[in-house]
Amino acid sequence: AEEEDDDNFEDEDAVNLEAFDVPLREWIATTQTRREIQRKFRVFLSTFRDGEDFQFDDEDEMDDAELRRRRRLLNSVPPTYEERIRQMCSANRSALELSYLHLMRKEPVLALWIDEAPRDMLDVLNEAATRHTLRLFPSYHAIRDEIHVRISDVPIVDSLRDLRRSHLE
Repeated sequence: AEEEDDDNFEDEDAVNLEAFDVPLREWIATTQTRREIQRKFRVFLSTFRDGEDFQFDDEDEMDDAELRRRRRLLNSVPPTYEERIRQMCSANRSALELSYLHLMRKEPVLALWIDEAPRDMLDVLNEAATRHTLRLFPSYHAIRDEIHVRISDVPIVDSLRDLRRSHLE
C-alpha cells in the first residue's frame, strides 16, 4: 500500500500543518505530519520552476497572445528540482541542493520549520527526496541508499557576535 501511496502523493488529503498545539519537534514526529511534509515537498520537487513567478517588465503592455507564449515557453522548461535530480543521478551523487529561497516562495511553512527544527525536517526531506528520486529512477537504490537534501541560499540574520555566543558555548 505504501508503494501505491508513493505514486499518488499529489492526490492525498492535505493536513493543516499549522494546526498544532504541541512542541514543533513532537508535531513533526507524528506520522500524519511527516506524510504531509513529504507530500508538500514532493509536489514542490515535481512542479517548481525557477523563474515561474517572474514578472516581465513590459507585461502591462503585452497582448494576451504574447503573454501566453512566454508562459508556455517557461512551462516547457523541466521542473528545476527534477532536473537537479537527473543531474545528481547522472553523476552518481547523493546530495540534492535545495534553495531555501525557492522553498520559502512556494512552501514557507516548510522553510521556516527547517530553521526551527533542522535535524527533524532534514530527516523528513531526505526520505521524501529519496522516494522521489526512486520514482524517477527506480534502480538508483543500487547506487545510493539515501538522498541527502542540502540547503543553500539561507539568509543570515544573526549578527556575528550572536553566532559566536550561541554556537561556541
